[in-house]
Amino acid sequence: MKKDWMIWLCCTLLFLAGVTWGRIWLKTDFFAVSDIHDLFEIFSSAATVIAVIFAAYSVNNWRSQIKVQADHELARKLAVSLLKYKDSIQIAHSDAQFCVNHSIIGFEGLPPDLLMDVADGFVVRMKESTDQRAELLGVLLEVRALWGDDLPNSLDALFNTCNEFHKCVRLFAVASRPSAKFEVQESYKTKIIEIGEEYVRKGWEEGKVRFMANELSQRAEELIQAKLLS
Repeated sequence: MKKDWMIWLCCTLLFLAGVTWGRIWLKTDFFAVSDIHDLFEIFSSAATVIAVIFAAYSVNNWRSQIKVQADHELARKLAVSLLKYKDSIQIAHSDAQFCVNHSIIGFEGLPPDLLMDVADGFVVRMKESTDQRAELLGVLLEVRALWGDDLPNSLDALFNTCNEFHKCVRLFAVASRPSAKFEVQESYKTKIIEIGEEYVRKGWEEGKVRFMANELSQRAEELIQAKLLS
């Protein structure tokens, strides 16, 4: 729409310029060149004007190409970082679901040492997921600077959900310790079960995690695709 408006404006200005020049009576010798040097100067001036026009066009075209390349590179970085983070969310959900299930049936089904090893493995994966989130947030900082706040804000629900999964892991890591008091274990198990019930109520069930993650990141995926195809 803006481009059409500019075209009509240019056409109108050209028409008015034609009307203005048409009303000017020029002497018959106006276009006569008295000296060959004057003719060369005219050609030289015309060539300079044309060169300036082409230079301005080239600069604008170069700027457009640089912007497209920068957008393309940022979109590629965002696509890779977002994919890795969604993979980590799937792992975080599996770990959280293990914590919920064993909080329901109790910790007696596994030997204490094995339970601690499992919990420690969950904590290691939680830290890896936190690193993936930090990487994604770094890319989103560039996105916010270049493309605005819309896309970064659209991923808040995805981050919040992963935080709930990690909360289950943190509580489980404390409650599963042999040194944990009975009251602490029971309180933490109750909290883990409540968190599990809440995220299942929102649709985060086994087999639907990737679908849910894709739903929450749809706005980002659409923008990435648009930038990569531009």
